[in-house]
Amino acid sequence: MKRFFITLSLIFAALTTLHAQETNDNTITFGQKMQNTINLEDNKIKLKIAGKQLSLSSDEKAIKALKYAESGESISSLGVIELGINTLAKADYSMYSPEDALMMQFGNRKSIYVAMNFFTENFRLNKKGSLSIDMGVGIAWENYVFAGDYSMRYNEGMMRPIELDAKIEKSKLMARYLHMPVLLNWTYKEKFFIAAGVNLDVNIGARLTQKEPKVVYKREVVTLNPIQVAGTLRLGTEDFYGFVNYSFMDMFESNTGPMGHRLSAGLGIHF
Repeated sequence: MKRFFITLSLIFAALTTLHAQETNDNTITFGQKMQNTINLEDNKIKLKIAGKQLSLSSDEKAIKALKYAESGESISSLGVIELGINTLAKADYSMYSPEDALMMQFGNRKSIYVAMNFFTENFRLNKKGSLSIDMGVGIAWENYVFAGDYSMRYNEGMMRPIELDAKIEKSKLMARYLHMPVLLNWTYKEKFFIAAGVNLDVNIGARLTQKEPKVVYKREVVTLNPIQVAGTLRLGTEDFYGFVNYSFMDMFESNTGPMGHRLSAGLGIHF
């Protein structure tokens, strides 16, 4: 180990300056005025450059501690894929007639939530890695299936319900978001984690569709809020986790649709 550090010091000195000279077995001076030194003493390299001193330890315990800090113990709170259901929480249809309000409601059990995180990063906040900040970027798909044979269309400045033929199946509103979660994550002994934070969701598309017969109304206007900020809570292990997302903002723009907040819950999977 001592020979390794001496060799490293010699290479560093040779590459740094041509004005270097060896003063003894453990010290090298370099620089135009010979004021910079590299010293090996008590299994430590001491670098002194421009009056600044840095000590690098070759102690095995210190190296192990460094490796331990680099490895960390954090379990990411962001999986590759998340599956669940979504609904409109605290729905308020007061701007519609009772009949129209009934037609606008969604069937929660068939409303599927899917999110994929294409990029995730984990920033450790302590040496053990048990406390960290998780960040990600992905896409979230939210499917809101109408409870009956209904859909909605934009008419006279707002979303209004329409009645469909009884033969039509699974009429739904599909919204797509650029999904950017940021969470504070606490991991306990590499066994499980709990994390809380926020999701920044940017709407990048919305469609009204029906399954049978297959129809996609591509040019229909859907007045969804373009920006959404939601709270998120996650709890799980290194294999899977449960999550709940709750938006702080109305799903639709003001006075253009039913008031209510996006709510989704389900399971995330690590690969």
